[in-house]
Amino acid sequence: MKLVVLGKGGQGVIFFSRMIAQAAIKKGLSVCSTEIKGMAKKGGTVEIQMKIGEGLCGLVKRGNADMVILLSNDLIDYAMTFGDRIFSFTEEDIKAALSSVSMRQVNTFLLGVFVKKTSLFKCEDFSFLDEDNKKSFIKGCEYVQS
Repeated sequence: MKLVVLGKGGQGVIFFSRMIAQAAIKKGLSVCSTEIKGMAKKGGTVEIQMKIGEGLCGLVKRGNADMVILLSNDLIDYAMTFGDRIFSFTEEDIKAALSSVSMRQVNTFLLGVFVKKTSLFKCEDFSFLDEDNKKSFIKGCEYVQS
């Protein structure tokens, strides 16, 4: 599977992608990824390209991504250069995250939303999360079920 994760500096893009990679490795799959950070500390674009279970290089050619995970909706045009299967969070998802968990755990809440909405992984695949992140992740999973 070829994934691209796009967002802005400060949104936890790298953490988000590393959790996906850890879950894939836990399932016995190989993972190769690249990090492309442009002025991330200043709110610039952060891009992670990742191949799960295929290839020896993490680069994903434009138009070949199986899925693009979009953490910042203003990057939609750029996301579409990688492929047409784009997962983005709704305003309701983001509002639920902001009202349910601390700012530090918003991305793990959204990771739970992603997992439940896509079924690429199971919630159990993320049992390695530390206690605070696990609580936030579970809240994200439960939010989608409700």
